[in-house]
Amino acid sequence: MPDSPEISVVVPVRNEEATVAELERQLRKALPPSHEILFVDDGSTDGTWEALAAIHDPGRVRLVRLRAPSGKSAALMAGFGWARAPVIFTLDGDLQDDPAEIPAFLQALGEGYDLVSGWKKVRHDPLHKVVASRVFNFVMRHGTGIALHDMNCGFKCYRAEVVKSLRIYGDQHRFIPVFAAHQGYRVGEVQVRHRPRRHGRSKYGLSRLVKGFLDLGTVLLRTRYRDRPAHAFGFTAIACLAAGIVVWAVAASPLLPARVSMAALSAAVGLGLGALILLVCGWLAELLLDRTATDRNACVPAVGETRE
Repeated sequence: MPDSPEISVVVPVRNEEATVAELERQLRKALPPSHEILFVDDGSTDGTWEALAAIHDPGRVRLVRLRAPSGKSAALMAGFGWARAPVIFTLDGDLQDDPAEIPAFLQALGEGYDLVSGWKKVRHDPLHKVVASRVFNFVMRHGTGIALHDMNCGFKCYRAEVVKSLRIYGDQHRFIPVFAAHQGYRVGEVQVRHRPRRHGRSKYGLSRLVKGFLDLGTVLLRTRYRDRPAHAFGFTAIACLAAGIVVWAVAASPLLPARVSMAALSAAVGLGLGALILLVCGWLAELLLDRTATDRNACVPAVGETRE
C-alpha cells in the first residue's frame, strides 16, 4: 500500500463519458503531487466506466463502481469509505466545478474550518434551475439556521473526520453542512467560479426540489429535534389544529351553501384528527427515545481524576 496522500478527491459520476478524462487532467494540474482521485460510477449506462478504465492509475486515480444506480448520497458514502487522505474534496463530474478553485478551499480550511462549501454566486444554468436553487437555499437557511448561500453545491472540502462521521442516505447529501454543524464542526463558505455546461444536460429538476423540501423534515428530526421529537410533531400538530379551527369557523358561516359547509366541516374534522395523531406520534417517539437513549453526559475523566 503506497503512502497515504495529502488530498483525496471524490467524484460521483453517472453517464459522464465525455467529461471524466478532461476532469482528471484538470484535477492533476490543480492538486499537489501527493493526491488521489476517486471516481465513483453510480450505475452509468453509457461508456463512462470504459472511459474511467482508460485513465485508471493505481494509487493515483482509483475507481469505485456501484452495481446499480443508488443516488449521489450512496456514491459519496462509498467514496468517503475508500478515501485515505486527511483532507477530502468533492465535486461534480460535469466540468462545471473548476478545480483551479482548490487553493481557496485549502486556505479557508487553514483558517480553522472543518467543512468549506462552495458558493456559486454567478451561475451558468437554465433559469428554472437557478430559481429552484435560490428558493431551496432560502428555505434551508431559515429552516436549519446554517447561513450558507449555496448548501446544495457539490464542490466542498472536508477534514476527513467530518465525512467519516457521516451517515447519509437518499438525497441527504444536500444537508451535509447541517449534519456537520450539528456535530460541532465549523462550517465555512468560499465563492467559486461556475462554468457553463459543455456536455450532456442537467439532472436537477423540479422533482429533486420537492424531494429536498421533504428531506428537510427528516434532517430536522435527525439534528435540531433529535433529543426532543415531540416538539417537532407538536409544532406541526398546533399548525394543523389552528388550520382546522379556521376552516371550522368558515364552515359555520351562514353565507356558504350547505354542500360547501359540509365539505369544510369535514376538512376541519380531518385537520383536528391529524393534529391528534401527530401528538400521539410525538409522544411515542419520546418513549422510544427514552428506551434507547445512552448516557449523553458520559465523559473521559481528566488524568489523575477518579469518580467518587
